[in-house]
Amino acid sequence: MSTPASLAPIRGHCAACGPNRLADVVANYRKHDEDESNGIWTETDYRILRCRGCEEVYFQTDSSFSEDADYRINPHTGEEEAFLPHKITYWPALSKREQPRWAYELSAVDSDLRSLFDDVYIAFDNDLRVLSAIGIRTVFDRASELLGVDPAKTFGEKLTELAQLGKIGTSEKDTLDVLADAGSAAAHRGWKPEPEELDTMTSIIEAFLYRAFILDSAAKHLKSKVPTKPKRKAT
Repeated sequence: MSTPASLAPIRGHCAACGPNRLADVVANYRKHDEDESNGIWTETDYRILRCRGCEEVYFQTDSSFSEDADYRINPHTGEEEAFLPHKITYWPALSKREQPRWAYELSAVDSDLRSLFDDVYIAFDNDLRVLSAIGIRTVFDRASELLGVDPAKTFGEKLTELAQLGKIGTSEKDTLDVLADAGSAAAHRGWKPEPEELDTMTSIIEAFLYRAFILDSAAKHLKSKVPTKPKRKAT
């Protein structure tokens, strides 16, 4: 479908190509609401965009609100001018944290584990921080079950058994204990982690999964490729 001539290409954030990429406006709908009694208004453009680089199609909203106006002095004219900021959002939501490169390998470990891991990032990208925190705790529960721990046990009991099985060390046990408490706080105590706190939680679960399911296999593969030591010659 060709783009109407009246809809000139604009720059948007393509999930595949990155920010500030030229895109064709496939469709645009503008909504203007105004309270005539006080002159307050809002205006939003709803756009379907197609990236000119990869042809990915995505959705953009571009909204402005009269009460957000800021007034600045024009350095060239010396006159005060109104500056109206725009709030721009995208769907699908832009990635706030990329999955590690090894994430696809979790599919071979367990499809449920990979699906739960994916859900954490979807919630993260959409700023669903409570759901993401709960999801991280659920990922640990599934991972510990795959490592041979009874899923009916409490979190503390799971950590103790993982340590006894040699799956985690003392330092990692302490770190995962913090992760568990954070997940429980989100699920049961109404705690909403800040983005940097959620980022830390995600780093913890990534490190645990990588060491438990990816690194051991990679180390074994590496061992098979390392040349053996030459035998010492008899003297």
